[in-house]
Amino acid sequence: MEYVVSILFTVEFFLILLVMLFLLFKEGLSFKVGIAFATLYFIFIPVMIMVFTGTLELSKADFGMTKLGDVVLIDNLYESYLLLIFVFTIILYLYFPMIKGKSEIITSFQPKTKYYLTIYLVGMTFIFLGSGLLKGGNWYDNRHDFFASIGPLALLIAFVLNSSKILIIGSMVFNWLQKKVEFVPFIILLLTFTVIDMIFSGNRIYLFCAFALIALILLRKYPVKTFLLTPVILPLVAVLGYLASIFKHMRGPLFYKGIPTVDIFISSFIRAVGLEPPSISAFFLGISESVNVNVIYKVFENYNDFLYGLTFLKPFFFYLPRSIWSSKPESITIIAANTYGGASMVTTIIGEMYMNFYLFGILILPVFLWLLDNSLSLFLRKYGDFAKVILFIFGLLIFRMPFSDELLVFVFLILILAMFSRFKAIKFKF
Repeated sequence: MEYVVSILFTVEFFLILLVMLFLLFKEGLSFKVGIAFATLYFIFIPVMIMVFTGTLELSKADFGMTKLGDVVLIDNLYESYLLLIFVFTIILYLYFPMIKGKSEIITSFQPKTKYYLTIYLVGMTFIFLGSGLLKGGNWYDNRHDFFASIGPLALLIAFVLNSSKILIIGSMVFNWLQKKVEFVPFIILLLTFTVIDMIFSGNRIYLFCAFALIALILLRKYPVKTFLLTPVILPLVAVLGYLASIFKHMRGPLFYKGIPTVDIFISSFIRAVGLEPPSISAFFLGISESVNVNVIYKVFENYNDFLYGLTFLKPFFFYLPRSIWSSKPESITIIAANTYGGASMVTTIIGEMYMNFYLFGILILPVFLWLLDNSLSLFLRKYGDFAKVILFIFGLLIFRMPFSDELLVFVFLILILAMFSRFKAIKFKF
């Protein structure tokens, strides 16, 4: 039966790849393209390794103390079929048409990059000074303790900060697409910002968003050149991908004594390479965060304490302190970590659907994605081509990150856009 599962996974992979390329070349970036890319990247890279090797190995260096384990295909056929069904519902959403509407934009939109950057710098400075990261210690524990000490204000800062990151990345890409900046300066600025953010925040997701944006835009603009330059591009991508992958081993000791020196950076790098030596399988497992699939299989295997939509309701109650509501809904990553061990565990939208709605999530997921896509598109439609970049990023983030957190990030992003933008009346016609 494992051969049947392997064939079905392969068929689904090509169905998603084909619809992603069709949408990309026909309409450009979109929320759907983001969801499709995220599914191929975070689900199918690990799954294809499991299909070809028979096992999806767990990184023991990172998750050896958790309740997770290797996923052996022949021993996890039920979970594999369940994953196939959930992915199939995503395929249904990807192939289903969206609501078409026209908007009359009176004033062209220009992103206010310097304002977004100011918000980002103020937020990062507040976190660094408040958590004492400049004085040293564990970067994760310091920030967690600081956020816990200031309550709902911490969440507000985090959501606004993440909104500003998306706006900065989106602005850079938009300005390049509008030919306001040349490609080389654009690449330097974008990678500089995302790499520095990764180092100081410990989060690689926005660097990933930047890589995904560049790759797909270049593929759409220059498909033949991109194909011909693949032998040159792949080694560079491999090196950068490996560095981003092993950074999870560097971020702990990097700020242990405060602002890292060159010697500390080098020693942290050597330590990270020792924990994750270069290899083909480890490389693909690392860059795709394959543990996410291990988590999904574990959830399918034995999760029974279903949440009945609680994590999707969190955005409506995030401002209430736990002193008022001690059982206020947590993010799905925290719930998964409390269940299986670790500080935080990513379930992706598939695992979050299952943990909330059990098998009913199969019916809910495609409708949920379709409604969410139309809703986000409606809120951003007046921002023209800039909206396409932002929607693509949110497609990636909502698939990979807790839904409640990313929805709040989107809300604050809309508020920031409205705050620094002046529009004339916009009339929507459906």
